[in-house]
Amino acid sequence: RHTRFKCDWSSDVCSSDLNTYASWQHPGLMLRPGQHNFIHSMVCFDPLYIVDRHDDLLWPCQIEFPDQYRRRLRPVVINEENSESLTVLPNCQFGLALAYDYFNFLPLNIVVMFLNQIYHKLKPGGTLCCTFNDCDTEKGMKLVEMFQASYIPLRNLMYYVQQIGYEVVHQYNNDSPLTWLELRKPGQLESVRGGQVLAQVRPKPQQN
Repeated sequence: RHTRFKCDWSSDVCSSDLNTYASWQHPGLMLRPGQHNFIHSMVCFDPLYIVDRHDDLLWPCQIEFPDQYRRRLRPVVINEENSESLTVLPNCQFGLALAYDYFNFLPLNIVVMFLNQIYHKLKPGGTLCCTFNDCDTEKGMKLVEMFQASYIPLRNLMYYVQQIGYEVVHQYNNDSPLTWLELRKPGQLESVRGGQVLAQVRPKPQQN
């Protein structure tokens, strides 16, 4: 039985970077939101699509929010091995896509498939933020040997990143198996939206 490795080494860094991209002017996309707190950095996206392979996996990130906000979310169930898995999402509409702690467990060919699909979903100037298990490092290879992460050498992944057309905005590794990447679709990020209802999305109050 394989045990999935979960790493929060860059949570603060990731949240800070996500806040720089957060904007109500564009839709946002989260792949496998799980129970990470990153959704708090993305609640302003209108709408926010959350994507995973089963409805049950999409529920934990929704229950802490009131019904009014949950009705604004766009949950989408996909088949990870289907090359057309993201076709239900609109093309050239997203300002930001996040795949944190998701590509770490997928084989390289499936990751490349998602990179291709997400590229077509992003607006010009839109950004994909993601983590992966960097097997150009000793720690990354140890995770593969223990069946806790997938085999993805950075040099191989960057070849496909460039072939698809992404620009590498930021790359971060803090002596960890995982590397954080920010990949941008070339162009100028623009929106025709002129305003939004003034409100703050907050978790439901906890009952004593």
